[in-house]
Amino acid sequence: MADPMNKKRILLKLTGEIFLAKDGTSTPENVLTIIHQIKELSDSFQFGIVIGGGNFFRGSQHGVKMGIRSPVGHQIGMLATMMNGLMLKDLFEQHGLSAELLCAMPSPEIGKPISQQTINEALHGGRILIFTGGTGNPFFTTDTNAVLRALQIGAHEIWKGTSVDGVYTTDPRINTNAQLLKTVTLTQALEQKLGVMDLTAYAMAEQYKQKIRVFNIFGKDALINAAQDQHFGTLIG
Repeated sequence: MADPMNKKRILLKLTGEIFLAKDGTSTPENVLTIIHQIKELSDSFQFGIVIGGGNFFRGSQHGVKMGIRSPVGHQIGMLATMMNGLMLKDLFEQHGLSAELLCAMPSPEIGKPISQQTINEALHGGRILIFTGGTGNPFFTTDTNAVLRALQIGAHEIWKGTSVDGVYTTDPRINTNAQLLKTVTLTQALEQKLGVMDLTAYAMAEQYKQKIRVFNIFGKDALINAAQDQHFGTLIG
């Protein structure tokens, strides 16, 4: 088995929608596909994962609809990521992959508190790190959390798995003439306010020179392609 410290580290940002079928019902199908790909890459790559909670609750959407105040809506959203993290951990372990669930919101029955020490221990142990509970504070998105955790694990790149093939000139779901951009600088992403990530995430990534690759996580062998083809998706950096 390869030394974990010699593997390329990737922070994988996953949408909570990986737990949903096209009709909106719950399914493990997408998650199992991701797990099999991570298992195939495990000799050369070590993953930290930031998982969203949108399949359960989005503060900016469901919270507003319910009339819940923003700080509370964000807390509920962070709790949703913990539920998804727990499901991920269980499915990883059922398929022979060792995973550590880390929680920014203290919950010892669910996972360990996030600290640099617990992160380093998990990295040295060769485990997949699953980061949940956001940053532990409201008003920060999972995108910003992904950049934060990427810096903590010393990630080579952030891979943002989304539902489109990369960054486009305009929203391809609205404009059929939108063009896929293969490379974008972080300065461009900030100035043009490219919506694939939030501005706080871009600013932090620019400050620390953290590269971000954006691609469609639901495409066939998406993680394998990201690992083998440096031109896969869009590189922001």
